[in-house]
Amino acid sequence: MNSDRKVTISIIKKLIAVVMGCGVIIGIVLLYCDDGKNIYERPVKPENTTMDMTIYPSTIPENQLLRIDEAKKLYQSAFEDQVFYAVVNPDKLIKFIKHAWQWDKNAMPYYYDLMSWQRFYDDNKKEDDMISFKEFMSKYRDQLVDNNGKPLVEPDIYTSLNFRRYLFDKLADLKYPYFAYRKSFFYSPCEYDNKGMLLPCSDSSLEKSIEYLNYALAGGYHCYEYLSAQMLFQQGDHYKDNKFRQLNKLTEYRKSLTSAELKQAIDYTELMAEHSSMIGILRVTEAYLYGLGREHDIVKAYAWSLLLDYAKQKVIENGNNLAWSPTMLPPIWQYNKEIQTRLENMLNTSQKQAAQDYLSTLKTKIIDWNYNRWREQIDDFHPKP
Repeated sequence: MNSDRKVTISIIKKLIAVVMGCGVIIGIVLLYCDDGKNIYERPVKPENTTMDMTIYPSTIPENQLLRIDEAKKLYQSAFEDQVFYAVVNPDKLIKFIKHAWQWDKNAMPYYYDLMSWQRFYDDNKKEDDMISFKEFMSKYRDQLVDNNGKPLVEPDIYTSLNFRRYLFDKLADLKYPYFAYRKSFFYSPCEYDNKGMLLPCSDSSLEKSIEYLNYALAGGYHCYEYLSAQMLFQQGDHYKDNKFRQLNKLTEYRKSLTSAELKQAIDYTELMAEHSSMIGILRVTEAYLYGLGREHDIVKAYAWSLLLDYAKQKVIENGNNLAWSPTMLPPIWQYNKEIQTRLENMLNTSQKQAAQDYLSTLKTKIIDWNYNRWREQIDDFHPKP
């Protein structure tokens, strides 16, 4: 009996060991397979713990802060967020996260992108040398340290994607250009009606949008196209409709504008024109024709309208790739032709020749024949911590 009892106890112990072993294995499998959990063990704060939503200055030396384009390129070279949602360069991602976790403002929006897209990673669809963000964190978490070797901690503001809007609003109000540029579009252009026509914005909405665009402008953005439209027109756009078939004319400018503001808006469009913007050239043509923001001068108006013809030919030669979307150009060309016909009936032979002479001068003022490229550029500036 004692022998049988010992055998039974031995069997029971073995069964318990097997069950415990299976439990450990199952636990490990669940830990690694549960896509809803972060493998790098982002801590869950107790319910009574307050999140720290303070916007801190960056602890990175100012001369090492990323420019806007640098932050974007670093993120894109480290993480693929179009198809595979995978880490493609761990070393660059380490550098990127160090900046984001140390409050480098230009890296922060792309860290939200990383948090958003990494959830769609599929191990069955990856290519060679790609790893998931979770695997990256399990392998490289200990390398996320500051310049003194102190481990970095992910700021609370990243713990939920819902905090993104809060961060954007705060940093826009602090005049960080990336965020100010995006916040401007919360105010203008406004909504479309059921026929696709833009509804007028209130002056207060336009002024808020203009305020944020000016912050972006001061930070290197070439946002003159949006800024001039919101200064000039109640809809906050150069077009009246969502199909870009109906153009706002300069004579429809906001009547609340002062003469100084009107001149400033035309100055912006002339700067656009010097970089081969079709709408910029048209606005300067109108300005001289109607004496709005410029002196009334029909000779100069005619010369500028001829410059638009010249720019049109340049665009056609280059396959419509240099100035806006091709769908936005026909109304500009049509309106310019109407202006030209009107001016040709007003000008005498000597005035037309004077316009041709002035046209030769205007052609030399074009700095860049690729307006789209210039419009997307951001001038170099020293980022704020």
